[in-house]
Formats: sequence, structure tokens, C-alpha cells
Amino acid sequence: MELQEVTIGIVLKPHALRGVVKVRPTTDDPQRYHRLECVRLYSRGAALGEFRLQRVEIAGPQLLLVKFAGFDSSDAVEALRGAEIRIARTEILPTAENQFYYFDLIGLPVQTETGLALGKVVEVIEHPGNDLWVVHDEAQNELLLPAISSIIKEVDLKRKRIVITPIPGLLDDFLSGKNST
Repeated sequence: MELQEVTIGIVLKPHALRGVVKVRPTTDDPQRYHRLECVRLYSRGAALGEFRLQRVEIAGPQLLLVKFAGFDSSDAVEALRGAEIRIARTEILPTAENQFYYFDLIGLPVQTETGLALGKVVEVIEHPGNDLWVVHDEAQNELLLPAISSIIKEVDLKRKRIVITPIPGLLDDFLSGKNST
């Protein structure tokens, strides 16, 4: 099932008295909020509805001040605390070549260039040097794949697959775990 909406922020709490909220953006480009007219809010998985952005101010690298139309007091926005801010999948920004959204990688099967099936990506862990893609096989054996070009040879979103060239030793523990079950 393809993801229909993408979370781009979390409402933290009211800010001041005029219905402004503090938002932690979960997008690499907080400026994108300036190009949006409406967003959808969800609290604990339940849809709160569509909200029109009246004003957006970037208050820091990980902080936005957002004013939703029709909310004019801190009491009015208190109920939004903790809500996820989502947009339609069709509204996301395009990625550069060989860059991918994490949610596009989750669930993709991983195989070696020789066709050995390794499992599916279940998580992406961010690291300063390079990200790690967590792969689980059907028995829940875990493989940590460094997201570097010498290992990741192909990410094909249309064909829904990732092809890797393992460096020596990368698969030793993973494959020994598979053989012991």
C-alpha cells in the first residue's frame, strides 16, 4: 500500500496569546511551509481536518511559528498540541538524483547483484557520515546496510527493489544467522 500522506511537522505547543503554535518541522526544507496553503492535522491517528496556513515564520533551524486561519487564541490552539501536520504525497518536493525519502525505502526488498534475496528495509537510521538501512529477513535476522554508493548499486522505486554489492564481511553474520534457523 502506497503512502498517501506525509508528515512534515509536529505541533509542539501554543506560542503567545494570538493563536500561534510552535512547530517542529520534520522536513529537510522548512521553507516549504511558505509554499503551502493548507495542511491536514492528525492527533493520535484521528483526522482533525484541513487547516489553512495564515502565517509561517522560521524561528530557528528546528522551530517554526505557525498561525492557522480561524484560531485566534492560545486556548483555541491548545487542542492542536502534539498533532501531526501532513500533506498529500503528491505535494512533496522532488528529490535529487540518487536521493530518496525514507518512507519510499521502507518495505523495499533488498537483493545482491547475484540475486540473493536479503529481506526488506524496515528502518533508516540517520548518522552524520552515512545513513544505515536496517534490513530484516522473514526470520527477523537483521542486516545494517551503510547507505554508500560502493554498496548500494540500485534503488529502483518503480520496480520496487534495491540491489547491493556487499563488501567483504558485510553479510557474514547475517548469512550465518539465516543458516542457523
